[in-house]
Amino acid sequence: MTYKEALKEKGYSISRSSMGDLEKDTFTAIEGSSFIYCTHGLATLEVNMMEYTLRPDSYISIPDDSLVKVTSRTNDFSCIRLTYSKDIGLSASMGLNMDTMHNIFVHPFNQLTDSTTISMLLNLLNALADYFNLPNLSHHSDFVMGLIRNLFIAVADVSAASRNDALQSAVFTSADSYFLNFIKLLNQHCCQQHDVAFYADKLSITPKYLNEIARKTANRTAKDIISKFIVARIKRELLISGNSVQRIAYDFNFCDQSSLGKFFKKATGMSPVAFRRSHQ
Repeated sequence: MTYKEALKEKGYSISRSSMGDLEKDTFTAIEGSSFIYCTHGLATLEVNMMEYTLRPDSYISIPDDSLVKVTSRTNDFSCIRLTYSKDIGLSASMGLNMDTMHNIFVHPFNQLTDSTTISMLLNLLNALADYFNLPNLSHHSDFVMGLIRNLFIAVADVSAASRNDALQSAVFTSADSYFLNFIKLLNQHCCQQHDVAFYADKLSITPKYLNEIARKTANRTAKDIISKFIVARIKRELLISGNSVQRIAYDFNFCDQSSLGKFFKKATGMSPVAFRRSHQ
């Protein structure tokens, strides 16, 4: 069962993984939120234009619909990969303080050194993995929700502590904050809004300053980042929606199918139809 099939059937998926489903050096819009805990080897990922290197006993939390690209991976890389749907995430976090969930994604990456924390997280993940392989028992849903909820709380506490350390070290700047909010806005609006000016206005800064922030943080222009988000979403639509290219052009606010085709071919080197056929 693939993780996408598991998401539809159970609302979550957990397994040992090499993340081989992610094509190297190609951005993919990930379905569901993910928690990835590295157990062996090394892998460098770009998540929403930010680069992270996973080593043993490090983890990363990736929000739903993020852009993810594997830039390098050792042959022995292995991780425990938990992916969960929006419904599962909402149910498991019900009643938790807003700051608890905020901390998970504000400081998404951590390298753990404390043996107790490592053991606690691995025990939670292993229990989820064991239960995933059991038949659906009468209290399956309650048990899974409880484990994922406890994982949220544990990760939020670790992330909050790391964030406090980072703040004390002056690692986070106003530019970092603007960039994170830019990525959040892109997740919400990139299908309809393609202009840098729209996002700059939402952030109450000038387009020029947003470009400076993008170049400083991700070594790309803001327009390039917007385009990469749009291309990844279009790829996902072409592969999973079954909608016509004309319909996708309408949904993504292109004036016609030809405009979408030119944009997509410039970014990928192939037409939307050719891309769809190459992956069937």
